[in-house]
Amino acid sequence: MTISSTALPSVALGSRSGLRVSAIGLGCSRLGSTLSGCTGPVAERLLRHALDSGVTLLDTANIYGQGESERLIGRALQGRRDGVTLATKAGQRFTAAQKVAALAKAPLRMLAQQIPAVRDAIANRRAGALPRDVSPTHLQSSVEASLRRLRTDRIDLFLLHSPDAEAIRRGEAFAMLDGLVRAGKLRAWGISVDDAAAAEAALAVPSVAALQIPLELAETMRPALATAAARGIGFMMREIFNGVTTRPDGRAGAIQAALGFPQAVALVGTTSPAHLDEALAHLRNARLPETTA
Repeated sequence: MTISSTALPSVALGSRSGLRVSAIGLGCSRLGSTLSGCTGPVAERLLRHALDSGVTLLDTANIYGQGESERLIGRALQGRRDGVTLATKAGQRFTAAQKVAALAKAPLRMLAQQIPAVRDAIANRRAGALPRDVSPTHLQSSVEASLRRLRTDRIDLFLLHSPDAEAIRRGEAFAMLDGLVRAGKLRAWGISVDDAAAAEAALAVPSVAALQIPLELAETMRPALATAAARGIGFMMREIFNGVTTRPDGRAGAIQAALGFPQAVALVGTTSPAHLDEALAHLRNARLPETTA
């Protein structure tokens, strides 16, 4: 169907999660980061603009901005928490050097703005893989810390942050996460994956309600994702604009491709209200599955 009204279409993010969200969610990975400049009032204006525009899904993680992304979201959501679906992630740890650097975040941000070499050094360090920890102890403490930063009593969708396939198959924290769902601290949980092996392992877990997956990877796994959707798993498509220059319809085509999967939402990571508005305009002109309302 073609969306022509000013309201955003919504997507059922799989029957296992019980969540219904706007078809586009805001990716908040750069909020509060040293390099983005999107912090304080600037970030809060972006978040309010997204919510006022009909976006009801915010995606973040405990490591984004060394926790500042969650803090900014928590402040922006005061008085409007019930209308928003919060997704956050945990399972990666900062190195000792990164923890020290976080203590000097403000001066580092200023230096990065003035000295290109400092900016490049920070960007190169950020590009490296972080140590993974999906142990029950680490995830339990991460959930509690995220709840405090987000100023809320529950996380709507909690995701393991990029575990490898072997860690998923071990599943040592799954019983604990199921317990947090029963306790009401999580409404549902899932896994954010980086490769096909991890995605296949995640899809085999009975408690997984949703998968966050790069669009390019999802397009290589269409039959498996269709089968999983029929079993109630929802999908959050990320990195949807990677390789956008190869699509005949550009960004509009990328959004349509992401939302062409059943029970899928497209994550748009941006710090620019104008860029978000562009994505929402593409959404309103998209042809979406009949199951999208």
